[in-house]
Amino acid sequence: MDTTKLTTGDIVAGVGGLVLLISLFLPWYGVSADVAGVSVSVSGSGWEVLGFIDILLFLIAVIAIVVVAARAAGRLPAEVPGSVVLLGLGALAVLLVLFRIIDIPAGDVPDGVDLSRKLGIFIALIGAAAVAYGGWRTNAETPGVAAPARPPAV
Repeated sequence: MDTTKLTTGDIVAGVGGLVLLISLFLPWYGVSADVAGVSVSVSGSGWEVLGFIDILLFLIAVIAIVVVAARAAGRLPAEVPGSVVLLGLGALAVLLVLFRIIDIPAGDVPDGVDLSRKLGIFIALIGAAAVAYGGWRTNAETPGVAAPARPPAV
């Protein structure tokens, strides 16, 4: 098998990893307060507002980029199931980002303070989904990978 040939899935996963990495530097959440006629707005990036999830997302993004780069350079060992790694890590990233979309990391919020989701978190979701989809597509495109058995035609 020629491991230096990148599939469409590899490219999607690599770009998704890059998008996920960049999204960590974009605003994920915003806080707006209106107190005594004074309005203040602040936003925080993925690095600033996430506890441990930011490190996991960073590692997932870097691993996705490294797997695709290693495959492109012909340096990915045959024993490493790159497409399965991409699919699994991408799915984990999607779940982590969805968790943070649903559950904004904030304690008790006083009246007059609004919390909002910003563009960065949705870009992270797209990047994570691209890593997962790229892994799935690479698995489907790679010859020699066991495909699910189809029942015989009747």
